[in-house]
Amino acid sequence: MKKFTVLISFVFILGYSLSSCETELYDKEIVEQILDYSFHNDTVDAYHTWRLMSEHNIHVENTVSNSDRVLLLTEDPHENETAEILSEQPISDGGSASMLYSVALAQHQLYAAVVTVDGAYHVTPFKKGDSKVTVLTDSKAAKRTYKPSQQEVYYCFCTDYPQPSSSWDFNDLVLRISRKDVDDYTVQLNVTLVAVGTMLQEAAALRLAGVDYDEIESLTRVNNKSFAVNSSFGRTIIKDGEDLLHSLNGEAVINLFDDAHIALNSDGIDASAQVIRGYYNVGNSTDPSYLYANEVTVSYLVKFKQKGRAKAVTYDIIDPFVAYNYNGSIWEVHKYLYKHDEVLFHYYSGNPFNYDTGYTWALEIPYSWFRYPLQGYTIGSYKEGVIRGCYRERGHSFGEWAANRNQAIDWYLYPMQGSVY
Repeated sequence: MKKFTVLISFVFILGYSLSSCETELYDKEIVEQILDYSFHNDTVDAYHTWRLMSEHNIHVENTVSNSDRVLLLTEDPHENETAEILSEQPISDGGSASMLYSVALAQHQLYAAVVTVDGAYHVTPFKKGDSKVTVLTDSKAAKRTYKPSQQEVYYCFCTDYPQPSSSWDFNDLVLRISRKDVDDYTVQLNVTLVAVGTMLQEAAALRLAGVDYDEIESLTRVNNKSFAVNSSFGRTIIKDGEDLLHSLNGEAVINLFDDAHIALNSDGIDASAQVIRGYYNVGNSTDPSYLYANEVTVSYLVKFKQKGRAKAVTYDIIDPFVAYNYNGSIWEVHKYLYKHDEVLFHYYSGNPFNYDTGYTWALEIPYSWFRYPLQGYTIGSYKEGVIRGCYRERGHSFGEWAANRNQAIDWYLYPMQGSVY
């Protein structure tokens, strides 16, 4: 009963504060009490960054003949079919390349591969954080090689912010994003809408943090493909229909979609011309509200005015976010690095840092094969010494990572069957 009473107080105080522009009634102490009751853990690392990736530079020297390009890889493609490309650029015989890459904190062994004009891979290992690697002629180059895929990162959201989530399943909106350098001026961003685990309307956009709108020469969609837009419905959250938007402080923002349900299911309109609000790709239930739709991918070519600028568009500055209506305002949910930012909408009442409770409502997961929780399944918890949730392998659990940002940084590799999609 005590928990319920505090929750009512929290909702009333927060709701009242959001309806008033004159008075700041947000009570951080009450918010923290509610989060303590509802969140995964007894304790959460007070200095948690909720980051699972780090960014590095390396200088690559090439000794291979007939060179075409150089790749930074997560695995040796001669041995492993799951090798992913972290970075790629042309390289000449006897040439060198300075390469920027983002990689999982849990990944330590990496590989540099020079690909020749005839398609052979010459692979040399290096350690994450090394400043230099020299690629040598590889005797295995003639061996059959698995074709590496592009690195992909999952973005999983709980669209309850600033309220505590009822389930902490991080599947209200699920995106998957990859990037590829096209040339010295252009980067390609591939955005896949994977799942929608809420009945609420959700819009989404992708900010390039720190990139001024005026730095962009052009933004085009590959094959002119876009996320589905049903012309019978006006835009109600992100009302501007342009692909490239200004943020409130002039940064470049890619406008993804105004309604995730329509974007994932282009036929998702019922006989009475209403959007079909269901749970898409988050459950195995026979309940009619649990629906399935094919993933939708839209690719954007971002061309910069300045040579070399495109290579700086790393996962650190890629900021996909959800926008949704809450209590008369439009709120945004960002990954923790940008949690306090107001990109397209003003929604904080008072100082945004007054809302910082140390918790996150969005996860950035550097794993192409990540399996997000089924609807209503908590991603993980660690209370009174008991580990529960979808990721509960002791030593590799979400709960242990929440308690200590330096522990269990590979938790996303250990899903519990039957609780993940």
